[in-house]
Amino acid sequence: MSLKNLGRQGFGRLGWWGLLAPAMGLYALVFFMPLGVLVGESVHPSGAPQLSLANYAAFFNDGVTFSIFARTVRLAFFVTLTCLVFGYPLALFMRRAGPVLRLVALTIVVSPLLTSVIVRNVAWLLVLGREGMVNTLLRQAGLIDAPLPLLYNTFGVVVGVTHVYLAFLVLPVFSSLLAIDPSVEQAASSLGASRFTVFRKVTVPLSLPGVIAGSTLVFVLTMGVYLTPVIMGGSFVTTLPMVMTDLVRTQFDWSRAAAFAIVLLAFIAIVMVASSRAERRIERMRGEL
Repeated sequence: MSLKNLGRQGFGRLGWWGLLAPAMGLYALVFFMPLGVLVGESVHPSGAPQLSLANYAAFFNDGVTFSIFARTVRLAFFVTLTCLVFGYPLALFMRRAGPVLRLVALTIVVSPLLTSVIVRNVAWLLVLGREGMVNTLLRQAGLIDAPLPLLYNTFGVVVGVTHVYLAFLVLPVFSSLLAIDPSVEQAASSLGASRFTVFRKVTVPLSLPGVIAGSTLVFVLTMGVYLTPVIMGGSFVTTLPMVMTDLVRTQFDWSRAAAFAIVLLAFIAIVMVASSRAERRIERMRGEL
């Protein structure tokens, strides 16, 4: 029997599940097992032997944690909106630019991902600080008398996070724009539609899958960001990951931190499921049209 026939028989016995088994086993080892440990830890407050949902109740009822969670969601929304405002026009420019300009723009977008997070945030401190570049230029121009509060607030955190997460929105939107057939836009123009009408009624709807994917990615990543709010926001901007880190490092309350992590993970899962359904609905509507 040849090796080729032997391989076919082996594949017939194993099927696709046999090929997926090693990857699924590794995934279970590095994800599902730690997640199970986390869930088990969250229902054992302070190492108590009996199961309890006290940690989850504390998340919603202690008067502090849920407000911090809401602030984290608001921060993620602001970052996503900022990335969308700056990222969509940039992706549109990259679609229409030539190869050289497209490469330059792509390099600028991706370059923050290649820089250390510490170096990147320290650079922003030098730019946005009270004696930083922005305030110095504004005072020299006579536009302000006192330094603007650009750091240690929500604005500073949004700037720092947007700087690095902008690439996660630009790239999906750019890919979605490239997939649009130019003849569709040309057909709309030939029927008398203005450039703005073509953009509003053709380009934007056809690029919505990329917009949804990129926005979801930015939102989810921002929900878990830790170091940038610590550096750019100081003690004035508190997020849920910062609370969980404090519970582990200073209070040694592993069970409460685990419960908060499970709540955050559940919320992110809901966002991703909603995003996936929205993308499928848009694709279905496009297919019907």
